[in-house]
Amino acid sequence: MNNCRVLLADDEAAILEGYKLLFDWEKYQCEIAGTAMDGQEAVEKARELKPDIVIMDINLPKLNGLEAIRAIQDTAPGDYPIYMIVVTGYDEFSYCQEALRLRVSDFLLKPIDFDVFGEVIQGIVQKIMENPNRQPVLSETLKKIVGYINENLENEDMRLTLLAENMNMNPNYISQLFKKELGCGYHAYLNQARVEKAKIYLRQTNEPITAVAEKVGFSDYRIFTKIFKGIVGETPSQFRK
Repeated sequence: MNNCRVLLADDEAAILEGYKLLFDWEKYQCEIAGTAMDGQEAVEKARELKPDIVIMDINLPKLNGLEAIRAIQDTAPGDYPIYMIVVTGYDEFSYCQEALRLRVSDFLLKPIDFDVFGEVIQGIVQKIMENPNRQPVLSETLKKIVGYINENLENEDMRLTLLAENMNMNPNYISQLFKKELGCGYHAYLNQARVEKAKIYLRQTNEPITAVAEKVGFSDYRIFTKIFKGIVGETPSQFRK
């Protein structure tokens, strides 16, 4: 499973550097995806980097922290929230009431107590890892491979060696990419992708199941049914009902 991606937003470069140097992100299964020094940049970076966690100072130029949080939440998918941590000084503590209305995960006072910070991060990471809708962030190489697979699901012959030849890559390298970034083997991903495509056909068309099987690369209906049931928990006929 990929590390949780963190976006840091603070208008003081020294504080951003402190986050990087004074906290063991790897220990908490996190990595710093990016930083921002004003609210507008934080919104843009959140849309670009798709972080799991945003750590936001309230006093930011251009957009304050709460305004930036509202803008980020407006574009976050509902089934996969971005967890927001607000950092504030004592004189801005009244902002915390508004932060709670924005469903901010937690708020912390400056100067940061990194023991408390670690407890907050640990709790959020646990929630993220338990979310079945969490989408891993793929490398550009694996994005290309997955794109090729999804465009060729109707091809029965999708052997790893053939894919590697078409992509001009080493098959062992491709296999390692799948295990490292998706936590599964190539064939497991291929079967999952075929089944997900088949589910769409089963929901949206009345085509015979044998025809659906062929559209996702299975000439043998029995093999299709076995793999489908192994992944979904029911046969294609039961799923369609």
